[in-house]
Amino acid sequence: MVTTLNLRDHLGRLLTNATPGTSDATDQLGRDVVASDLDFVGRDLVSTTWAVATAYAAGDHVDLSGGEVLVATVAGTSHAATEPTAPAYGATVVDEGVTWQRVF
Repeated sequence: MVTTLNLRDHLGRLLTNATPGTSDATDQLGRDVVASDLDFVGRDLVSTTWAVATAYAAGDHVDLSGGEVLVATVAGTSHAATEPTAPAYGATVVDEGVTWQRVF
């Protein structure tokens, strides 16, 4: 199986069975990732990285520099100068205007 650090398909949808740095990632239809940064037909996988002063809607996912994935549970705008510290899996962290929950 292929290892990937990118957790989204070319449309930005989260891959299934994808944990940063592990293998066996599949897309929404169960098709295997065939290269570390490509989907089954060769399109680039993407990663949405947390950004300063960015508006996030509830349900938006971001990747932190350590590979953790957070989902916004309360919409808002990130204002902090640095990315939030990843909480424990399932826990939340407030990034000034956004509340994030760790999902990976």
